[in-house]
Amino acid sequence: MSSNQHATWVLILNSNECRIYKLSTNPYQLALLKEILHPASKLKDIELTSDKPGRYKADNFAHGAFTQPSDPKEIQIDDFSRQVAKELNNDRNIEAYKNLIVVAPPHMNGLLFQHLNKHVKQLVTHNIKNDILNLTEPELAEFLHQHILR
Repeated sequence: MSSNQHATWVLILNSNECRIYKLSTNPYQLALLKEILHPASKLKDIELTSDKPGRYKADNFAHGAFTQPSDPKEIQIDDFSRQVAKELNNDRNIEAYKNLIVVAPPHMNGLLFQHLNKHVKQLVTHNIKNDILNLTEPELAEFLHQHILR
């Protein structure tokens, strides 16, 4: 039996940073377990693409520009949410946590949940759609205390 068998993890996420904490309730405190950074999500579209849009000529007088089918920045953000989901599943497989609290802005929350498998989703006890990555650990503990124990 693992010592983490009853562990509750708190995942705090935005489009370029993820922090995973272990939550203790007596006393109510957080311990940072890991941090995952994705600096590519901060880059501008022009920095993510190698070339300018191409041009083509159709008929004698018609031309246009090729446009990208997807926003390069959105692709990076989606890749990051997939990376976080994979990390959570790997940790679930080794029984590193039993309960998961997810706190992320609505858009990232949606992307993350698209990539989480059903086994990880079953461990989610609270899903809070807020961007709180800028909070200090004591502020974060207070935020969770207010939102989870209400």
